[in-house]
Amino acid sequence: MIYLLRHLLPHAHRWHQIEISRNDVITPAGRRCYATYVIAHCRGCGMQLHKIYYRDISDAEACRWLG
Repeated sequence: MIYLLRHLLPHAHRWHQIEISRNDVITPAGRRCYATYVIAHCRGCGMQLHKIYYRDISDAEACRWLG
């Protein structure tokens, strides 16, 4: 029973398979800028995360900000 409810329990995500790319995007305010796009997968629950940072940040910063 606990195994069936395991995905509902809060846990600290352990991100792996992190893909970082940088593209020219249009911000929600309508301006063009260079953005950092991050895709990661959690080892524990299999959740996939998509994040867009509307500025150019380093790879180390992007990995640190995953949470």
